[in-house]
Amino acid sequence: MFDAPIRRVVARLIAGPTRSLGNMGISPNMLSVCAAILGVLAALLVAREHALAGLATWLVSRVVDGMDGILARETNRVTPFGGYLDITLDMMAYSAMLLGFAWIHPEGGWVWAAILVGYLLVTTTTLALSSVLEKEHAKVRNNDRSLQFTPGFAEAGETTVVYALFALLPSHVTPIGWVWAALCAATVVQRTLLARRLLP
Repeated sequence: MFDAPIRRVVARLIAGPTRSLGNMGISPNMLSVCAAILGVLAALLVAREHALAGLATWLVSRVVDGMDGILARETNRVTPFGGYLDITLDMMAYSAMLLGFAWIHPEGGWVWAAILVGYLLVTTTTLALSSVLEKEHAKVRNNDRSLQFTPGFAEAGETTVVYALFALLPSHVTPIGWVWAALCAATVVQRTLLARRLLP
């Protein structure tokens, strides 16, 4: 919903520091790995009941994650493997963070499983549609990312907002979680309808 506008604003803010890292010899893939490590560290902090510290670390990890693509484009080091590594490590970090919250909020019960299934289907639908659209030489969103992520209700920016709500409103984790699972499901339906409209 609001992932793309947030991404554009953050990209402008971190462009300068990203160039400085590139001048120091840091590669885009190194930033992808660093972002994933920070994401897992954030999950561990949450699991140890340091939710606010975990949230702060998570936000830093997402900023670093935004740097890899900027650096790759500005240094002409955009590669298919870089795109693969980025999405793989991102999903590892997002899943780890969710498990951290599930560990300290067992009262959520089935909501955590529902969200994980949502992540699986949201990721599958966007990657499958991206792959088929590339084969058909079609685009639904103009961007300079390695993979064509189709728009949806549940994207990276929305995920971070939900994690912030989990950390800041621990007594409301379960209802927030069910709303988030519903948005993931709506995104799957949204992309399936888009696929039906665009594909033969």
